[in-house]
Amino acid sequence: MNSPDATPALAEIRDKLALLTRLEAEHGFGVVIEGPAPLEPLPDLPGVAEVYRLFGRVEGDNFRFTPPEQITSPAAWRAYTVDPDDPMGSPLTIGRELRSVPPGLRGEIKGGAPIYLDTEDLEVYWMEPDAYIFQYEHPDEDVEYTVLAPDIVTFFNERVFGPGYPDLVATVLGPGVRDRRLRKGRHAGEYADNWRRLLITAGLSS
Repeated sequence: MNSPDATPALAEIRDKLALLTRLEAEHGFGVVIEGPAPLEPLPDLPGVAEVYRLFGRVEGDNFRFTPPEQITSPAAWRAYTVDPDDPMGSPLTIGRELRSVPPGLRGEIKGGAPIYLDTEDLEVYWMEPDAYIFQYEHPDEDVEYTVLAPDIVTFFNERVFGPGYPDLVATVLGPGVRDRRLRKGRHAGEYADNWRRLLITAGLSS
């Protein structure tokens, strides 16, 4: 893959994380931002370990992002194999939606439907779980999926820590979830999604 230098975007993510961490400590939105994960860069996956070296986990009301277990070490990556029966080529799960998981079970369950990283072209994409199952059963049929970003660094910089976050919510969870607002309490009228409220406070999204 010929990709542009991701260093400037990684620096932007680092600065955004510092700002978001500070604002979370000040305002207590209830999001999770865990410190860097000690990962070694993998030549086959440019930018992947590098972006997860900036944080070990980020989580709001609607999504949880943690490093795929396959990249936690060079040995883990060497052990990774593509399932020949997987019509999508055994993509890596880079995060999961949480909307389908009851809040009381989120400590026990990794999350709901995955957001994927294609290990060949390194695009980040979303695919409805039913579409994935259909592709298994009908490998010669075309199925719909949505490319969220051309690479993982762009995905996090623009879709998780930037102005593309509302569109990410709408794509994965629907416009009704994106636009839902709190109806009562001291935050009545504000967006129900605590990650979006944090991004707005930081001036990173609307």
